[in-house]
Amino acid sequence: MANKVDVDAIRKASKMLDAPDGPIQYLRNVQTLLEEVKLPGGALSLFGHGTVAQHNASVDGHLDNVKTGIDHLHKAAEQLEQSAKNWEKSDQPWVVK
Repeated sequence: MANKVDVDAIRKASKMLDAPDGPIQYLRNVQTLLEEVKLPGGALSLFGHGTVAQHNASVDGHLDNVKTGIDHLHKAAEQLEQSAKNWEKSDQPWVVK
């Protein structure tokens, strides 16, 4: 059985990462929801200021993780597209184009 590289499948995988129902959009939705749960400074009265600060710090940590995930998925999509282009240029007979 011969090995085959399906360039269109690689390209499709790249596009699926940023599809309307794909993982990048899912993380963008999570980012929006997290941004909405941050609390203003006096939300829990004067005595709850520390709790609010810790809550917001936790939200910021999650936001950083989500943003990093979005960046990584964008990079993966770009690399898959580049891989498809590289295989497309290949002169190997077993590359399906």
